[in-house]
This record gives sequence, C-alpha cells and structure tokens, in this order.
Amino acid sequence: PMGDIEIKPSGVLRGRTALVVDDQEIIRKMLDKLLLSLGFTEVLQAQDGSDALKMLDRRAFDVIVCDINMDPMGGIDFVRTLRDGANIRFDAKRARTPVLFLTGSAEKDHILSAKGLGVKDYLLKPIDPEKLRARLVKMFS
Repeated sequence: PMGDIEIKPSGVLRGRTALVVDDQEIIRKMLDKLLLSLGFTEVLQAQDGSDALKMLDRRAFDVIVCDINMDPMGGIDFVRTLRDGANIRFDAKRARTPVLFLTGSAEKDHILSAKGLGVKDYLLKPIDPEKLRARLVKMFS
C-alpha cells in the first residue's frame, strides 16, 4: 500500500542488511521492498521474536525493524532476550544491533519499555516510507 511514492536510496543505507520481524506477511513484504529501494542490499524476514533469534544465531544484521505486537514472542520480549547480557548466545555486537520498533498504537508504556531496552527509535503504523527513511538515516549518521 505504498502507492506511487518515489523513495530515493540513501548513501548511509547503501549496502546494509536488515532483519524485518513482523507476524503479518503483507507488512514484511512491504518493508522488504521499501528497504531494498532505500539502498539495503539484503533484507531477511522473521515471523516473530523467536524466529528472529534463530536467524540472529546464524548471522548479524545492521538493523532490525521489528513489530511490537506479535505472537508467540513479541518485540519487547525479543529485544529483552537479544540485549540480555547474561545471554552468551550472541556476541556483544550482535546483542547491540540497533532496533527500530513498529507499533500500531502510541501506547506510552510500550514505547517506554522499548526505550529502556535501548531501542533506537519507533515508528507508528501505517508505515510512512519517508519517515522510515528519515529514522534509518538518523540511526546510521
């Protein structure tokens, strides 16, 4: 549902990799397309937090774009597990991968717990491609 928005790639995003975590396939596909058009070279998709953790076992990403409300493992639990210092599953660099949360609600407690987990930024759904681009550029600048 992006219409004919002309979105330009950004130099700081070129060549980067992203992991998109969302339980809705239509959102994952849209983000995949959007991130590739922003200059990302590779975008992989996970259906929920536990799926994402399995993918992070195998490799690292430059950024994780993650929905908050997912079953069985939602975004907050996913990031908490990823960031957990006692969890020797991931190296420090992987555990600190920047996360951009997507949320369908401006629920303050969600956003606050996300900030407490060191989530870089968040974006309200429906996703505005220009806002997504701006948030990502800021993250890598």
